[in-house]
Amino acid sequence: MGSGSWSGPKGPMWLMRALVLCLLAAVCVGEAGLAQAATTPRRAGAYWTGLSREQKTDLVLGIFDGFNLNENILGITLKNEYTICSDIMESIMRQSDAYFADMTAGRIVTALDGFYAERKNKNIPISWGVWVVVRKNRHDPTLPEFLEELRNLYP
Repeated sequence: MGSGSWSGPKGPMWLMRALVLCLLAAVCVGEAGLAQAATTPRRAGAYWTGLSREQKTDLVLGIFDGFNLNENILGITLKNEYTICSDIMESIMRQSDAYFADMTAGRIVTALDGFYAERKNKNIPISWGVWVVVRKNRHDPTLPEFLEELRNLYP
């Protein structure tokens, strides 16, 4: 696969919606779930640096596919069971979509290469690394605190 745009049949906004839904699910899991995740084997910096450019691109595209699947499942559940959340979710999805605008899989791969070149980031899972590099691209002012939390969680 090349490193072209990752926008799927729903356009570039689907990814951000899915990412936000994944992040909301992670928040719902709570601190205990995150602590457990920190102790389980994960795909992080060492894994990333051992991949070819094509494998890295495929991995990023796979993450996007996972986000899309998660968005679809959560969207159906929220629509059928929790209609009161629909407006809130739509707002979050619109706001978060802006982070992935103009971010192709190739740009994310290049950014992750730089991210994992920093030793302090080597244990941060790739899925979180994607979120970091996209937020960095948007000059998110809360990124330093978020990155520090990740570094503490994945020392």
